[in-house]
Amino acid sequence: MENLLQEEILDIAFIKKLIPQKDPFVMIDKLLYYADDKVISGFKVHADNPMANATHFTEGGLIENMAQSIALHRGYRGYRNAGKDNKPKTGFLGSIKYAEVFDLPAIGEEITTTVDIIAEIMNVSLVKIEVKNSEGKLLANSEMKTIIVDP
Repeated sequence: MENLLQEEILDIAFIKKLIPQKDPFVMIDKLLYYADDKVISGFKVHADNPMANATHFTEGGLIENMAQSIALHRGYRGYRNAGKDNKPKTGFLGSIKYAEVFDLPAIGEEITTTVDIIAEIMNVSLVKIEVKNSEGKLLANSEMKTIIVDP
């Protein structure tokens, strides 16, 4: 499917309006690609991030980045459909079929997270996710089910 964004969204204040997470627990800062069945988010790892240690973004941070990338897709879809008054939907991970972490991004490194939506039924989504560094190296991947609890 084609990218429905006219340009990448790099405004972190706008990104924060699309997801239910709040500072300091925001693990995405860019919307790079959006389609009905796909989203690509970006994130620069900062030393003051609560999911980073002294040198790297942690495994838990990568999983949270994946989950927030899914929320970003839902949030941007709601924004496109309902406009600026759209409130981000709250959800949770229903299950993780697998999650593999191959390497951790260093502080200061940029990562991109690609979420492919395999299926959606009502408020449940089945997704496949890949996280890569700026050189294209696969850092982690996963298959998850998410559930939206807001009506």
